[in-house]
Amino acid sequence: MKTTFAVLAAALLFATAAFAGNPPTPGTGTFTTIEALEFANVDDKPLLLDLRIPDGPGPFPLIVYLHSGAWITGDRSGGPAIRQASRGYAVASIEYRLAPQYVWPAQLEDCKAAVRWLRAHAAQYRLDPARVGVFGTSAGGHLAAMLGTTADRPEFEGTYLGNPQQSSAVKAVIDMYGPTDLLKLEDQKLPCIPLDGNASYMPPSLLMGCPIQQCKEKTATASPLNYVTRDDPPFLIMQGMLDCLVPWQQSQMLDDALKAKGVDSKIVYLLTAGHSDKQFDEQKYKQMVSDFLDEKLRGPLPLKRRAAR
Repeated sequence: MKTTFAVLAAALLFATAAFAGNPPTPGTGTFTTIEALEFANVDDKPLLLDLRIPDGPGPFPLIVYLHSGAWITGDRSGGPAIRQASRGYAVASIEYRLAPQYVWPAQLEDCKAAVRWLRAHAAQYRLDPARVGVFGTSAGGHLAAMLGTTADRPEFEGTYLGNPQQSSAVKAVIDMYGPTDLLKLEDQKLPCIPLDGNASYMPPSLLMGCPIQQCKEKTATASPLNYVTRDDPPFLIMQGMLDCLVPWQQSQMLDDALKAKGVDSKIVYLLTAGHSDKQFDEQKYKQMVSDFLDEKLRGPLPLKRRAAR
């Protein structure tokens, strides 16, 4: 009788997890890549994303990756988020409009449009629309933080880009060394960068379309610190203490603002790491990222896997 009950209980656990889109195993370890999917169109130019989908029935939790490049360069090659595709996560690496041709908030509008498009096509690509996270590095980290703190801000939504019936909210944010207050970059920087961060030719001003200290009100709209609310998703923030481009205080300010509102936020400092440092690829830091994603997007592990871990 006890054996029969145990079998029934195990079957119920399996069925419940599968119904919730949380299979007991995170996929086969293999995935299929679909390149150059158009998620929006601006000025007759398509905005594209590459989608990596684990092999299996799904639906799979989704990570949207936002690339680095100081808002003026970079592409959708996928960065460190790609490795999560072999762990049972769908990964969408997107492109967004670049400065100075397109100024703020075009970049954030594109990120939100991509999330909405992915939700609208979730069934087609075996995605779980309820489990969407965002992962950004450097400028992409800034955009990830903005995406995580502005779910209720229509001025950034860019619904003209399509799928206005869908939400652009995300359930988890990974921000690696992203700036959070452009107006303070120059004051906080380490001496290893001699250039004036407030200059009109520097990326923050190119992003804004004006010298940032001369358009402070507009520049302030690009700070996630100004939009933090208690219902924001959990954050994992990772920052090098020797970062010459994004001072460590930028990440600290975001962590402080999130915690002040009661948001689940964890900050990890790499004491000897610079900007986009190879140290971020060390196994212990990759494991922190995986653990965060598993906790916030995959949900509780089935009992057998939890015990084995």
